[in-house]
Amino acid sequence: MHIEARFYETYELCAVVDAVLTKRIDHLIKLEGFSCDDQWAAWVQPYTQYSVFHQFIEFIVRNVHGEQAEAVDMAERKGVEAAFADIPAVLDDLKPEKLPIEAAFDRYGIDYQSFGEFLGDSGRRFQNADEDDIYEFMNEIRLSEAYVKLLDQMVKEVFHVLFQNRSLLLAFNEYISDILSNARLDDTEDLDLSRFISGGVLRRVRPPVWAQRAVFFRDRGRCVLCDQDLSGLTNLANVENYGKRPAIPLLRAAA
Repeated sequence: MHIEARFYETYELCAVVDAVLTKRIDHLIKLEGFSCDDQWAAWVQPYTQYSVFHQFIEFIVRNVHGEQAEAVDMAERKGVEAAFADIPAVLDDLKPEKLPIEAAFDRYGIDYQSFGEFLGDSGRRFQNADEDDIYEFMNEIRLSEAYVKLLDQMVKEVFHVLFQNRSLLLAFNEYISDILSNARLDDTEDLDLSRFISGGVLRRVRPPVWAQRAVFFRDRGRCVLCDQDLSGLTNLANVENYGKRPAIPLLRAAA
């Protein structure tokens, strides 16, 4: 996977993903939004390139953007604007009218409708805007093509970093396994039960070549359990043997 990384808040987002997965009991209410209404039923398709882990990262990024918007103190920002009204250079640097999500768009060079433009469309100005305006602006932004582009880039960058963290991937696996093992499979509409063996245990599927290659290069051509060299010195393009390495079953969710 090739990405032109900008790494805007990437490591901060990685830290949030790590905290949520390793201290799940502290984030139960937040996590409910990821798996509620049988959303897990869409996860059983094996080896999609936009994986369930990508979906989880997107869920976290969306939540962080929402929390950042909610944390904006409009009274404080209006105070800053009033205090430096006679010093345009300072206002241009502080940009009190610019919301956190706008800074992300700017960093990635994505065209978007600014908060100021959004207010102008309804005949309002920053000086008389309030938190409800921010809420409505964020709702509009989330539906925009610009936000789709922003999410795509940010999710890819966070995934790129966290894919190297096998212990965190194991924690995510355990989280998904807990959800599937407690799911009511027979009561879920349009669920392909052939994907399961029993009791929420997913049927194991051989990884496609692109997935084998991703893990092969991440692990530098060596088995992480027995340290066997899998690089295939006679043919570096051959990673078929990687599928024959000692495997750790997905806990309670694969066999």
